[in-house]
Amino acid sequence: MQDNRKLAFTIFFISIILSLAGILFVYTGSYFYCVKRGIAPYSYALKQGIAFIMGVAISLLIYKYFDYRNLADKKSLWILYGIANFLLITVLLFGKEINNSKSWIIIGGFSIQPAEIAKVLVILFVSGYIKYKWYEIQNSLKIFIGFIFLSFFPVFLILLEKDLGSAMILSIVIFAILFITGLNLRYILLPTLLGTVMFTIAVITAPYRVARIKMLFDPAQYFHASGKYNSYQLVQAFVAFAKGGLTGMGIGQGEQSKLLFLTFSFSDFMYAHIAEETGFIGAILVLLAFLTILYLGISIADRTDEKSGKFMALGLTLYIFLQGIVHMGVNLGLIPTTGITLPFMSLGGTSLISMFMAVGFLMSIAKSLPKEEKINLRIMEKGKYA
Repeated sequence: MQDNRKLAFTIFFISIILSLAGILFVYTGSYFYCVKRGIAPYSYALKQGIAFIMGVAISLLIYKYFDYRNLADKKSLWILYGIANFLLITVLLFGKEINNSKSWIIIGGFSIQPAEIAKVLVILFVSGYIKYKWYEIQNSLKIFIGFIFLSFFPVFLILLEKDLGSAMILSIVIFAILFITGLNLRYILLPTLLGTVMFTIAVITAPYRVARIKMLFDPAQYFHASGKYNSYQLVQAFVAFAKGGLTGMGIGQGEQSKLLFLTFSFSDFMYAHIAEETGFIGAILVLLAFLTILYLGISIADRTDEKSGKFMALGLTLYIFLQGIVHMGVNLGLIPTTGITLPFMSLGGTSLISMFMAVGFLMSIAKSLPKEEKINLRIMEKGKYA
């Protein structure tokens, strides 16, 4: 039990460190942006701090009082699924389009991104549903197709919000869960083909997405293009990495954010901002933190004997890790710009709370892991384990 608690709180501790560092970098990255808008320079950092407190509280409540195994019953599954789709449909009907995506609802001056919460709920639903309907899904193509429809309907809603990045990450997580279930590969081939077709259509029907792919190969060509077709932010991110060097320019000394060249240094280009102020060393430490979360999450999934816990642990771990890697890839010019923020660190209260929800469930699963048996070799030699 002690080892299980250590595993759970290691993930929690890393999340806390990343979040506290994130609040600092949100402050340094948004200071002059806030001043230009005529609001207090600490406004964004304060919002992030409030979200951090809420996220930590939710995470600890899930760990302390919630048994993840209760999600594998019919009633709980449909409640999760219903809430996820309600959130996504609500934002489609009443949401506000910001940065080319209709992913936001404005309430009392606060912007909420329901898709972030919905992604966690869908991962929990998919994991629990496979456990609940395991035999039927495995032996009936009709039920499997129905399950695929249920799983990817929220992805379709997210695509309608023009949030290709979130839809892509959720799809990869679902595919990963399907892959480790041991289902017939012919079954998995169907959603893979459908997903590939769906995302290809989403890209080629939006010229600016095609342009974002092209600009990876020649950013300078698109530097002066208009609006969402330009590579201005990407080029400024490259400059931030170059200025950071090995040890960085110092906390609060990043010129790209000070001069407002890297406009979204506190959100979409947080990793470049961190690299400018803390250098290659800081950037590598952030990467190592996410790799550690990946290792710990997979360890939890590997050690649990309970199917829904295994699927949940894998799905939630990939949800956190993939968002981090995609964000870093965008900042480094390896992946087209998607608007995916850096988990725990970029500005985004809903994202931060959803990340701590995921951490809370990972901690709940870790708490329930079976004890690691220590085999006494002397007793084994005497045949008492036979």
